[in-house]
Amino acid sequence: MLIKDKDLLADEPVKKQPDEVKVPVIKKENMHSAWGDAVDYYLRDITEKYMLFRGRASRLEFWGYMAVFSIVLIPLYLLGNYADIRMLAYYFIMATAIPSVAVAARRLHDTNKRSSVYLAILGILPLLTIFIGYWALIPFLLWVALLIRLWSLKSIPEEGIYGPAPTDDDAYGEDSNRIVKKFRILALFLIAIWIALTYVNFDNWSRQAEYTSTNDAIMEQIEKSGKKAGLSNQQIQAEQNIMKQTLKSWNGKTVQQDDIAKAIEQTLKTISSLNNK
Repeated sequence: MLIKDKDLLADEPVKKQPDEVKVPVIKKENMHSAWGDAVDYYLRDITEKYMLFRGRASRLEFWGYMAVFSIVLIPLYLLGNYADIRMLAYYFIMATAIPSVAVAARRLHDTNKRSSVYLAILGILPLLTIFIGYWALIPFLLWVALLIRLWSLKSIPEEGIYGPAPTDDDAYGEDSNRIVKKFRILALFLIAIWIALTYVNFDNWSRQAEYTSTNDAIMEQIEKSGKKAGLSNQQIQAEQNIMKQTLKSWNGKTVQQDDIAKAIEQTLKTISSLNNK
């Protein structure tokens, strides 16, 4: 007797489709309000609380401040490059250094940590580069990671030696943690971009400074050799102009000191021969 497939299937249990996992989404009204709070915190921290190291700061205040700070930083960096004011972003950092350290200290107080110890170690660790070079970056980055972890902890609910607990740590209920996380990711991402851009910038500046220093030394050497050969100031300037063209042609190439000396000698001969005609 043949058994139909449908008879077999009838005895099999019906498999239920797994329920889709829903990712929690921040309510729009909460996100809008949180951004407003972040801007308010930032403005208050750089004005009313400019040098306030006492007291406590919630996660929302600290990461809201850092999010707005990082958002302002990148456009200032780009504007400075466009307007040829390369230090513009760094002037901004220096101007807001005190309130930034102050809000960081208050956030540590909010987790019942002594800010003077943690921030002092953060300032001392880069000095290790003098003794152990770039290996000092390892303990520095580890310490920064620890501080980020501490800055992300919830407020200690009890009143402690640093004052009463902030009332806004859970201002947005279930969305509070997600909002803080979003501010933290944004701030760290933009600051990481700025650090990368700064590294490239300073590398370019150091190369440019090295080139300028070398160029000035060569021009000075030409001036001495020209005066020794009895050339006039006009002829020495002409010799320097010829050498500048040679230096431009060498841009990006590895040049030995002997090559520079030969080029100076050849330039001097060229100017001298023109003088004799």
